Amino acid sequence: MDSHILRLLQEGATSVSNLLLKMYKRMSLADDEMMLLIQLLSFQQEGNRFPTLTELEERMSMSSMRLIQSLQKLLKEDWLSIDEFVDPQSGMRHEQYNLTPLYKKLYQTWREQQTDTRASEPLLEPYLETAASLDVEPVAIYSRFEQAFGRPLSPFELESIHMWTEQDGYQEELILTALREAATVGKLHIRYIDRILLEWQKQQITSVEQARLYSLNFRRQSNSARDYRQPL
Repeated sequence: MDSHILRLLQEGATSVSNLLLKMYKRMSLADDEMMLLIQLLSFQQEGNRFPTLTELEERMSMSSMRLIQSLQKLLKEDWLSIDEFVDPQSGMRHEQYNLTPLYKKLYQTWREQQTDTRASEPLLEPYLETAASLDVEPVAIYSRFEQAFGRPLSPFELESIHMWTEQDGYQEELILTALREAATVGKLHIRYIDRILLEWQKQQITSVEQARLYSLNFRRQSNSARDYRQPL
C-alpha cells in the first residue's frame, strides 16, 4: 500500500461513547441527527469547537437547509447548546457547541432503561451472604460511585464500570475496594481507579483482603502520597 495513503488512513479516529451508539435510537434521535452530532464531536476532537455550516456541509450528505433545520431542532430540544467564551489572551469573544446536554439525556435514558430492566426481572432469591460480609449489593455499584463522587456519573464513567465488571471480570467488591483506596489518597478519578485495578491484576490480586494488604504495604513503603504510576 502507498505510504501516503496509509498515513491518510491512520490520520486519527473520533472517540464516540459506545453507550451513545447503543442508546440513540431509544433516545428518539434520527440517524442523520446522530451523524450530525458525531461530526460535531469529530470537529471538537480536532480542535474546532464551532464549525461553520460550510465545514459541516463538506462532510455530510444533506442539503444546507436540512442541516440548518437539524441544528435548530437539536438546539431547540436541548440536545446541545451554544456557549460564549472570551479568549484570555486576545480578549475576543467566541462561540462553541456544548454537548453536555446530550450526555445528560443519555445518562437519564440509561437510568430509565436500568429501572425498566430491573422491574421486568423476576424477584431474585435472597442472598446467602449478607451485605456486611460483601459490603456491596450487586445492583448498587453505580450508586456507590455516584455517592463517592458526589454527582451523577458521566457516560465514560458508566461505560468504564460496565467494562470492569463485564469485560475485565473484576469482582464488584474488588472494584469498590479500589474506589475506597482512591478516596483514601484523595484521587477520586475513574482513570486512577482503573490504574489501581490494573496494578492489582498485575500483582495477581483477586480478593479484597489481598488488595487491602497490598495497599497498606504500598503506603508504608512510600514516605509521600505516591501514585501507582504517573500523577493525573
